Amino acid sequence: MKKNLFLIIIITLFIISLIVLANNLDSEEEKAFYAYVKENKLILWDKNSNQKYLLSKNVNLDNKNFPDNFFSYSYLEDKIIYIDNITAQGADLYFIDIADLGHDNYTLIANNVTSYQVTESGLIYLKDSNLFYFDYNTSTLIDDDVSDYTVSKDKKNIYYCNKNGDVYLLKDIFQKNKILTDIDGLEKYDNFIIFYKKENFMYSFYIDDKLIGDKILTILGVFDNAFYFTQYEGNLTEFDDNEDFQNLNLDVATYKYQNGQVTRIGPGIMTLSEEFTNPNNDEYLVLGKYNGKNFDIFLYNQKNTELTSLGNTLNFNFYAYDDTTKNIYYREANLFYQSTIIDGELKNKKLIGNNISYISKKNGKIYYVENDTSNLYLLENNELIAENINDWYIIDNIIFYNKNVEDKFILGCYQCQMNEINNIAGFNIRENQIFYYLNTYNKDNILYGDLYTIINGISTLVDDNIIISFGVIDIK
Repeated sequence: MKKNLFLIIIITLFIISLIVLANNLDSEEEKAFYAYVKENKLILWDKNSNQKYLLSKNVNLDNKNFPDNFFSYSYLEDKIIYIDNITAQGADLYFIDIADLGHDNYTLIANNVTSYQVTESGLIYLKDSNLFYFDYNTSTLIDDDVSDYTVSKDKKNIYYCNKNGDVYLLKDIFQKNKILTDIDGLEKYDNFIIFYKKENFMYSFYIDDKLIGDKILTILGVFDNAFYFTQYEGNLTEFDDNEDFQNLNLDVATYKYQNGQVTRIGPGIMTLSEEFTNPNNDEYLVLGKYNGKNFDIFLYNQKNTELTSLGNTLNFNFYAYDDTTKNIYYREANLFYQSTIIDGELKNKKLIGNNISYISKKNGKIYYVENDTSNLYLLENNELIAENINDWYIIDNIIFYNKNVEDKFILGCYQCQMNEINNIAGFNIRENQIFYYLNTYNKDNILYGDLYTIINGISTLVDDNIIISFGVIDIK
């Protein structure tokens, strides 16, 4: 079943920052496990103890596309689940107790498994379209002819679709209830599991057996158990070429689903800016609606449900609204401004700078990047953080950045003990942890190098001569 099928409407000149929602692992003792490939073996690295353990013994070096859940951790059972011997038919699925890491006390669950997910007290896996439940002792067939499945965020409920489009809910492994029919597939967004039907490039969404919308275009995000999406409200019956695509933009509105209820927020697309926006708590929401030539910008007051127009403008590029200060950040032509919402109007307009390309709020502070120089600044006093950057991140309250200087890829940090690191071949960020590669070389069309990470602002070697092509893998 293909993923990420939802049509994304991109409105020119109106910038939407989507919040990437991470699935946080809940546990009393957080396990910092990561994995990488060395020779043809999958090595598990425990950041907390700096111990390394052999998992898979036979990684197929010709297979560069590992599944996302190459290994998982069951907190309740304290077990590692992983796959080995990947072939075109699937892979061997194993588990091992955490206490047995470093020994060969692993257990084969099944051969030729194509996918799996961890549940509250076991796991489910797919093999030849057959869905099984495994309780760390015995495998039990749930159903055959299964096309897709998922597990709820609390790991208690299992949902799956068969190839006829029937959807089943398993609250008990041996008791299944049909809740929907004629479904094309399912998607999981944080704690929401969405079942969808597709027609004319639009989607009907269901949560459990409840229809929440039948002309849905985009998913905006999940905030505090509320699911936000856009829906087409026009009368388009057929979809034909770019002209119809533009017409879709004329009749888009933002909706919210929460506690079984669907609420229309207002016309256009609600702007979500990372760390600025929490639409469940913010007094105002900001929406932009394309009108055929330019944009209508609206303020939606959640306290009195009033919708106020901020006007019609061609060059209004909205970036963020900060509910703590009631400030709005936006661009007109090449000038970047800050204004304050007072009685539903924008007042106290203040010029921040010229040609600013990006603004972001991290840990309560606001940063921006200049378009011409790619310099990163702290907005509060226009303090220069780093020059000519490609990207930047805040990890453990430290600002990291990467940039290119004279064809050299550089990783650095602001006001920390680590000096800039040159000649980096690439890097990954996994579960708020930076990894990067040095001393790379190519052999038989495979890229090798030394794997490093940063712990407490200090560069630390994890292992040498790993296969960079596979990168670093984290727990799913």
